[in-house]
Amino acid sequence: MQIVFKDIIAGDIDSVRRRLAKDAGVVTVVATAPPKKYAGQSPLQVAYRHGEFEIAALLLAQGADPNFIEHGDREPWAMPVLHHAIKAAVMRSRWLRPTWREEAPWQLRNTTERADAAYAALQLLLESGADVQALDSYRNSSLGRAVLDARQILPQYRHNDPEWVDPKPLNPELVDDLTRVFDSLVAQGADPNRTERDLGGSLADHYRAEPVAQFLQV
Repeated sequence: MQIVFKDIIAGDIDSVRRRLAKDAGVVTVVATAPPKKYAGQSPLQVAYRHGEFEIAALLLAQGADPNFIEHGDREPWAMPVLHHAIKAAVMRSRWLRPTWREEAPWQLRNTTERADAAYAALQLLLESGADVQALDSYRNSSLGRAVLDARQILPQYRHNDPEWVDPKPLNPELVDDLTRVFDSLVAQGADPNRTERDLGGSLADHYRAEPVAQFLQV
């Protein structure tokens, strides 16, 4: 694996900046295995994967492709840069995790600063020309990516037992953080009512009974 990717994973922005100063073509290199999980990815993808948003901004300023995607046969799957940024913004939102303490059973997983930084990085990528219509190699849309990630941190819904209520509350901080992510995608042209190939219907219809449905209303 090339040294620039190790610098990115380590969050060493000064080293990345020095490498760019010596060779602007660093932004176009592609990672090689090992490790296999990064093979075929661009520096910008790896920066978003690891939440190194200052490095991501530096790479974009130096001309990194905001729409880069690996070869479609990549395992386990190929994702455009935007999907990595969406995943970062959703997973760094202020969702609740259990503490297993009776007096305070839930606590925020992330801080406001962490959530804001990830959202700002997503916004920067969109403003840099990332295509909101880009699909991954499984044909998931950018909005579909947001849904899949959001469902991991939202209260659960059991389709085989619709009367069951998840004891995990839906906190207002998470609502705020997810709302701005979904709204940004919709503002760029993502459509929750468009048919998703693997669902046989729209995201809004398929997930209408789940907590994520509130973020798919246009």
